[in-house]
Amino acid sequence: MALTNPYTGIYDIDSVSSGVTMINKFSNKGNLNSISICNQHASTTAVVTLYLDDGLGNDNSDVHIINAVSIPAGTTLVLDGNVNFNNDTYDLKITNTGGVPLSIITR
Repeated sequence: MALTNPYTGIYDIDSVSSGVTMINKFSNKGNLNSISICNQHASTTAVVTLYLDDGLGNDNSDVHIINAVSIPAGTTLVLDGNVNFNNDTYDLKITNTGGVPLSIITR
């Protein structure tokens, strides 16, 4: 799963993968107003999980923002309000088990 321009809040996901870090802990980027996830695939649904990982290696401590949400082909999911997180404690990670490419914008 490739990430491009993570420093600008713009990500292009071009392969299916799990647990890819979008925002690293201690990067001062946890103050988010919205997250937009666009499934660019023409016919395949993306199945996306977006979660916070404390890095302790225990999946039970992950905090899910969305879990296994189906985003139909050609559709954009927008998460707004209350998407801020403590970036001193958590990484923001994504898993996609469906259609690609995805375009993600964090603001």
